[in-house]
Formats: sequence, structure tokens, C-alpha cells
Amino acid sequence: MKMVAGLVLTLAFGDWGRAQKWERLGPESGMVVSLEAGAGTDVYLGTADGHVFVSTDGANSWELRGRVGNRLDAVITRLVVDPREQKRIFAAVWYQETGAGGGIFQSQDGGQTWKLLGLEGETVRALEIAPSQPEELVAGTRSGVFHSTDSGKSWGRISPEGDEELRNVDSIAIDPRDPKIIYAGTYHLPWLTRDGGKIWKPVIAGIIDDSDIMSLRLDVSDPDRLYMSACSGIYRSENQGGNWTKLQGIPYAARRTQVIVQDPGNPSTWYAGTTEGLWVTRDGGESWGRTTSKDWVVNSLVVLGNRSGSPGRVVLGTDGQGIQVSDDAGARFAEANQGFTHVVVKQIVRDPSDSTHLLMVLERATPEILESRDGGKSWTLVSLAAEERGKATTGKADLVEEIRASPWGWMVRREDGQLWIWDENRKLWKEWKLVLSASKPRTATRGTRSEAQSPSTPPLAPGTAIAFSNKDAAVSTNAGLLRCQESGNCSRLKAFGPGAKVRAVWLSTTGQELAAVRDGKLGFSSDGGETAVWRDLPVPDEREFLLDVVERGPKKILYLGTSRGIYLSHSAGAEWQTVTGGLPAGRVEQWLLQTDVLAASERDGGLYISRDGGAFWERVDQDPERSRLTGLVAMPDGAILAGSQSEGLLRLELTEKSEAAGKR
Repeated sequence: MKMVAGLVLTLAFGDWGRAQKWERLGPESGMVVSLEAGAGTDVYLGTADGHVFVSTDGANSWELRGRVGNRLDAVITRLVVDPREQKRIFAAVWYQETGAGGGIFQSQDGGQTWKLLGLEGETVRALEIAPSQPEELVAGTRSGVFHSTDSGKSWGRISPEGDEELRNVDSIAIDPRDPKIIYAGTYHLPWLTRDGGKIWKPVIAGIIDDSDIMSLRLDVSDPDRLYMSACSGIYRSENQGGNWTKLQGIPYAARRTQVIVQDPGNPSTWYAGTTEGLWVTRDGGESWGRTTSKDWVVNSLVVLGNRSGSPGRVVLGTDGQGIQVSDDAGARFAEANQGFTHVVVKQIVRDPSDSTHLLMVLERATPEILESRDGGKSWTLVSLAAEERGKATTGKADLVEEIRASPWGWMVRREDGQLWIWDENRKLWKEWKLVLSASKPRTATRGTRSEAQSPSTPPLAPGTAIAFSNKDAAVSTNAGLLRCQESGNCSRLKAFGPGAKVRAVWLSTTGQELAAVRDGKLGFSSDGGETAVWRDLPVPDEREFLLDVVERGPKKILYLGTSRGIYLSHSAGAEWQTVTGGLPAGRVEQWLLQTDVLAASERDGGLYISRDGGAFWERVDQDPERSRLTGLVAMPDGAILAGSQSEGLLRLELTEKSEAAGKR
């Protein structure tokens, strides 16, 4: 699997001697939430972190155009282009954070810049523009239905406030002949108003189950004919929802039809995007057939312009395969992800003995573990085969909770807490079974036997803290903090015996020095864990998540990462000071400590670099790279690889030292 370097971004930051250069390493593709066709060959794409991509060549290639708002959890569930002004785009947005809401956003420059237009605080799940009155918009939210008569400048509720039934709106349709005729699909039922929202009634005759109405579409050849996709299947009504007929041919027991779209050039052809691939009907819904892999999750689709009777280009937005296109009415599809990089990198780590040897976990429809031996230029899939109870089995990447680089090869921690080590010779994973070595036998007295304790296997504590030296590891278990060998044999670290869970641990390369956080205290040992000095932490317990030490000549600087920022100590924890100098006091999720550079990424986005041990920090990312980072890796040439939760794998080339930092 080749990951080809894509867009290169050169960004200037005032105080830095030269520009910082970012490079998108891919892989191309990713999760698509929404699609909308614009003028000519323009296609707009919305993501789950607020980014908008645009294709100007009919979905052959893509460019990152802008971001809706400033949040990293803005799900763009719908994009709508104003037919009067093709550069004006509306976006329906909801935030992934519980209770955060969302809103309607607008761009007037083709998606480059955006502003909040209305419905702030509402979780907006549906948005449509009235075909006969383009200045009218209708939005569906968690709390009901809203209407605008002035292109979104002002909004009014048109569903009963506080109604227990007409809420949780997932889909909207507007009659092209009369903007007062509006259909609304909720998590429960479909509804209809003929007077712009004064009176609503449920239209349920013929529906076999109450279910989420995910998509509502009017037939372009007959607006009285209405198609609806629901959890219980696909329905058709010939009389504006007066009666529904369930269409046969698509099994619905394990699949959800998330979107249904008509081919305007061939009105009898409909496409149904489901959680188990794309289904197509050529006879108005009487018969259906799946034309893609069952593994595809189709979130959105558009049919681009065509001549009557000729097939239009079908563009699918999927969960893991990115963009797929078909030029034969959906019979066959080809990948079209050039320029679209929006993959989740769950984690990336580097081999401590080879800085060009990397391991990465991608979250796709099926999670993947990838390995690179050339510094991230190319990648190959790592087998998931594992040896369990003496037999080789097929593993699952979705069980991988964490990956690490150990002195003995790659290591993964699974969801059940088990640790597995990669056997390079056999190309499979072997469980790292930890065995607590027996204690010394008690001296036998006359007439009795000596009693030696048998080895025991301590269960690993959830969220295991682990650190490696050049030859062994310090591992937190339910039996306390242990020192473990490659064989799995472990011994107790006397100074860190049984007690509360160890939340963070650091081990020197020689294994002689050890630090651990437990019970709101920091324990520091210089004799391999035999004894330790315990000191208070600068923040309450349950808030620390990383522990690292850097040597500056004979001195050691201890860094502690917390939800309140980074703290450092020059005295093994006796005294602490907050790291400021431009670094915000938020949760630092990723941390990289090099010889002359420190790097830290914030939970809400932002990568900060320090070249003077943490006294002065400079932010080195802008919106195209801004994301929650999932890993930072130092490269031999001084560059940094950053795994991103939405932007794939990024490479940052560090240039001259900050002039501002140099003056300090």
C-alpha cells in the first residue's frame, strides 16, 4: 500500500526565521458525511470535523477549501447550494460534543470562508431550499422544524414547541410547486404540513414499524409521488404520503438506508445508499439489486448532470472508501480520492532502534495496522494473525487499543488489557504472558516442608501504564508495578508495591532510574525501584496522563502532562513550575521530546514547538492541519510526523530557530 505525498503547505509564522512547511502524506480517502452538486462540474464535500472539500472537475480530484466554524467536532450533515448564487452555500451542522448543539452556516465564496448564520445551539440534522422560492429554507433539528424566508438571515419555529413527537428531525422535503407543502422525517414518524407549519399531521398509513425516517425525496416527474427510506425499509407513496407501499427487494434486518436519490435524467432509476452498500432500482422501486461491496457504508450520494436518457455520473460518499464514482449508472465504481485526505490515524509510533521504522493504526471501515521501513514514504499491511492456545488465529484490528515499540519488537495492547508482541520471523502476534516470579522459599523448620510460593499470573489493570528501558519494562498490573523481561517473567519493584493504579510511568534507558505517578504522588527512584522518594503533584489526582524526563547535561528535567497543561521540575518533583511562554493551559494530548525540540499538541487542536526547553512556545499549524493529533514521531532529518484524527498522516519540516526564542 503506497501512500503518496500530496498537498504541500508552506505557512509563515511571524517570529520564525523561515516558513514552516507541512506535507500531507496521506493516505488518500476517508470518511465522507455529505455531498452536494454545484454549478457545472462543481461538487462540495462535508466531513465530520467541519472541513469542506471541493471538486471542480466532476469529482475526479479534490481540494481542501475551508472549515465551517472553529470547532473540530462539527459534523456537516447537509450542504445546500443557492441556485441564484452558486458561490453561496449553506451548511447544516451539529457538534459531536453532547449538548453543544450546532447551527446553520453560510459561505459566500464557494466554501473558503464561513460564518454562523442562524439556529445557534440547535443540533441541525436536515436542511433544504424551496425549489420555487429559493429565498426560503427549512431546517430540521433535534427540537423541531424551523423556517427562513430571507435566505437564512432570520429563522422561526414552525413546529409546536416542546412537542414530544415532532422533534428529532432527520430529513426534510419541500414540494417544488408550493413551498408551504413540507415533509419532515423524525426518528419516529414522517409528518406533513400543507400550510407552512400551522397544522402538521403524521402520514403513516402503510408503514409497518415506527422508525427513523432518514431520507425523503419527491419524484421529479411527479411531485405527488414520494420516496422515503426508513429503518424498516424503503417506501413509496403516490398521494403525498396519504398511503405508503413498502418496496420489496432490499433486506433491512441488518442495514439502514441512509440516503435515497433519483437520477433526474432517468426518473425510474433510484439509488439507495445503505450501511451495506449501494442498491439500485431501474423500475421505480419494483426490484432492487446491490452493485457494490456489502462492506461499503454509503453516507451520501449525488447524481451529476446528464442528458435525458443518458446515465449521469453517480458519486458516492462512503465511511471508509472515501469517494467512489460510476459512469455507467451505478453498475461499476472506481475510487476518486485524489486530493481528498481525511483518514483517521489512531496512533503512530517509531522503533527506538531505527528511526525510519514506523507502525501506524488507521481507522477505516475495517481498521488496519500498517508498517513503514522508509520513514513513512511507503506502507505495507501488517498481518493480524495471532497465536492463541498454540494455534494460529485471525485477529481483529478493532481490538487494538494501543500500539507501542518495545525492545523486542512491536507490541499491542488489546481492549481486554492483554499485551501481544509481534514475532517478525513467524509473522504473527504472540501473547506476552506476565508471570510474577516466586518469592524466596521460607526456611524449613524441623519436621516441616519448605513452602515456596508458586508463580502466579497477575491480571493487567485496565489502561495499563508501561515504560521500556533498553532491556526490560516497568508494567502496571493489579499486583502492583512490576519489572518484566521479554520472557514475561516479572519481579516486584519494592518501592512501588501494591496500591492504587499507577497512572503514568517513566523508565530510563538503563533501567536504573524510575518514576511513577500513584495516589496523587510522584515516586522517583535512582536504584532500580528498590527505594523511592515520594512527593506531591502540582495538580489533584486523576488528572495526570504523561510523564517524561530529559537530560540536560548532569541535570534532569521532569515533565508532567495534565488536563491543566504541562508542569516541569528540576528537582525530581520537589518543586514544580507551570510551562507557559505561549503554550495554552489545556490538555496536552500528544508529546514529543527531542534533543533540541519539544512538541506538544492540544486536545482542541494546535501543535506547539519549543526550542529552548519549554520557556518559549510557537504554534506551527493553521486550519488545514488543525486536528486532534494522535501521535508525534521525530524523524532523522529533524522533521516531525504527526498522526491526525481527521487529516491522515502529516509531515512538518522544522526550519530555523525562532528569532523570538533566540532573543530570550
